Amino acid sequence: MTDLPNPRLRRMRLAAGAILALMAMLYVFARSYQTQWPWLEWLRAFAEAGMVGGLADWFAVTALFRHPLGLPIPHTAVIPKEKDRIGAALAQFVRGNFLTAELICQQAKELMLVPRMASWMTQPANADKLAQQTLQMLPTALDALEKNDAHKLLTSKLTEQLKTVRPDEISGKLLDWMLAEQRYRKLLAPVLRQLSSAISHNRGRIEEAAGNKAPLNKVPLLGRISRAIAEDISERTTGSIEAKLIAASEDETEPLWDIIDEQLTAAREQFSNNPELRSQLESIRDQWLEDPHSGELAERLWQQVRRSLDRDLQSEVPKTVDHLSSIIVSAGTAIDHNPELAQRIENTLLEGIDQILTQHGEHIEAMIRNTIEQWDAATLIQKLEQQVGPDLQFIRINGTLIGGLVGVSLHAIGLLIWH
Repeated sequence: MTDLPNPRLRRMRLAAGAILALMAMLYVFARSYQTQWPWLEWLRAFAEAGMVGGLADWFAVTALFRHPLGLPIPHTAVIPKEKDRIGAALAQFVRGNFLTAELICQQAKELMLVPRMASWMTQPANADKLAQQTLQMLPTALDALEKNDAHKLLTSKLTEQLKTVRPDEISGKLLDWMLAEQRYRKLLAPVLRQLSSAISHNRGRIEEAAGNKAPLNKVPLLGRISRAIAEDISERTTGSIEAKLIAASEDETEPLWDIIDEQLTAAREQFSNNPELRSQLESIRDQWLEDPHSGELAERLWQQVRRSLDRDLQSEVPKTVDHLSSIIVSAGTAIDHNPELAQRIENTLLEGIDQILTQHGEHIEAMIRNTIEQWDAATLIQKLEQQVGPDLQFIRINGTLIGGLVGVSLHAIGLLIWH
């Protein structure tokens, strides 16, 4: 299907043709009545030179795209003949002047993409819009993955990548991050509160279990006394543990945190200096990844997540949108309030751009070149004429008018010299 004609191009062609036709009529008129009105020689000189300039520029403009009047004149239809060479030169020019890593990275820095995006994400309305658009496209993307079994390929690739991961290094880095600035205290405080709540809700069961494990439990009198003592000790113990957990969750200076710090530090040392632990963790990793049941579990989890997502998106008020919007706002706020984090993300983005353009610049150039090579001559001419055709018609108009002025000037010079 061809593109519709450019209205501006059509108007400019008519204008250029009309001016050339006007020059021809003026020439005929002036030549016909010059003997009666001698001053018409000036009009004849203007019209005659204007026709020459207009025809010359018409020939030049037409010769770029096709043979003028269909005649195979040498060095005409330049663009169709040199299409491949023009495509190669254009691809090289675009890559060398517009798609350089230095230029793109500099433009990205000046645009401050990461801070602007983070600030935009902090607005709930923007986050809702982004979440809705993302989730609207998600089912289509998942359908495409499942239709082509791409999700299995992704799972296979992910499994291959996981086999290269060292569990001891990941665990060690996680513990380093938690121990730095005592971040674990903020992370574990909610866990301690939940643990205290669980003990409180299950105190009866704990005391009953302690009573059942009491010594001499089956002896009539001593068993009852032993059971009562065990339950009392259990009640006091659970109450004390619950109080310590609550206190530690509210006060980061509680002694319990020192114990936790010692245990985390000891665990960090184990991950760094215990080859046997490293070997055990890698063995567990490989067994889990190579177990067929793990693949079946991953497939069941995929299907379960997919069904849950579809049900939620089909509901009147999808909860997933709210959750994703909340995550977007939280991520935007974290980046917006942490310039160092924003800078790290920007550096990572710029490194990725630099790596892509450095490693794949030739592929981008080849893509442009191949695209132009695949166009047929008519398609290329049409695209170029749609873009630059109106300006080329201006050249015809200018050539006609300037040619006329040059003709008048030469006529005046001739009269001054040979009158």
